[in-house]
Amino acid sequence: MAFRFNITTGYKAFSHTFSLIFDITLAALLLVLASPFFIVISIAIKMTDGGPIFYRGERLGKNKEIYTMYKFRSLVPDAERIIGAELLTSQRDIVTKVGRFLRETRLDELPQLFNILQGNMTFIGPRPERAAIYEKFCKDIKGYDRRFIVKPGLIGYSQLFTPHNSSKRLRTLVDNMYIAKRQNVLVDYVLVFYTAFLSVKYAVVKIVPIIWRKVVLRAIGRDTEDKRYLDRVYLENGKVYYGHKAKLAQEDASVNNKEAYADNKMKRIYFGYDGQLTNEGLLVNINEDAFLIFTDNKMSRDETYFYKLEIFSKKKKTALCDGVIFKEYPSGDKQFKNAYVINYTPASPLNAYTIHQYFLQKSVAQI
Repeated sequence: MAFRFNITTGYKAFSHTFSLIFDITLAALLLVLASPFFIVISIAIKMTDGGPIFYRGERLGKNKEIYTMYKFRSLVPDAERIIGAELLTSQRDIVTKVGRFLRETRLDELPQLFNILQGNMTFIGPRPERAAIYEKFCKDIKGYDRRFIVKPGLIGYSQLFTPHNSSKRLRTLVDNMYIAKRQNVLVDYVLVFYTAFLSVKYAVVKIVPIIWRKVVLRAIGRDTEDKRYLDRVYLENGKVYYGHKAKLAQEDASVNNKEAYADNKMKRIYFGYDGQLTNEGLLVNINEDAFLIFTDNKMSRDETYFYKLEIFSKKKKTALCDGVIFKEYPSGDKQFKNAYVINYTPASPLNAYTIHQYFLQKSVAQI
């Protein structure tokens, strides 16, 4: 009879005692291994603004019991009072320079190893939430409260495999798939060290360009100021199709009945229907706020355009968005004359997810 290795796993503890031993042993080991990171990160935070190194915030744990969660501080002091019961989006003014790096690499979560030692958290489980955010955004989401039957985790499947800004509803669906499944300790060990490897790998990827620009290029007198440098994701085979938003509105208006109008709009937003997107260009790079395109066509700053972004990795991925021209200049490219930096807004939550998951590669598993 062939041996079959079961790699399925979930959030439900295999055994309370065994799970506790697993958590304490692994947390103690990782604290020792991560001690150099604690020292370097603490110094970096202090040098940034002289504020506290750690953030302490109340979170909802198992059975909605409130506990204090620890993180490396990534926001300005008193940020929670400034944000209130709101989700942090692109409020760059309250994210410190070091904090942004910590958040992108997930290294700001390292102090939660102490929460695991205290028994408030476990390694693998749904991520904890603030009570105010739960009351305002989460309590009416179907199935959300199922997470409170298990301990919150340092690593969650929704955190690992979806972008940082994914909707609460989407992350709830992902987490609920694993809540009823029983823990597989071997898979959990692999997942913990896999996540640690990805975080360190991403940290190196981010640090090397900084050293190159700030040390090497500055030493030879070639340092240049580029505010978008650290944000950009360069695309090897990106394309963009675009058209005037006003013309697309006219196309919708020309449809006679409500059902056909809805179908016309749905096709464009969700399935990449081209409509009047007859202009084509090269999608060079993208970040959370803007993307750079090269095109032969002349575009007007007075117009709002509708864009379809397209990349080819294993499969073709497309996303749609509105956008206005932020900057224009000669491209210097042999094939295309003009370069435009476009400030964009995704056409729907689905398109926002596609951009962050496939174009920006924001999920930890894609680092």
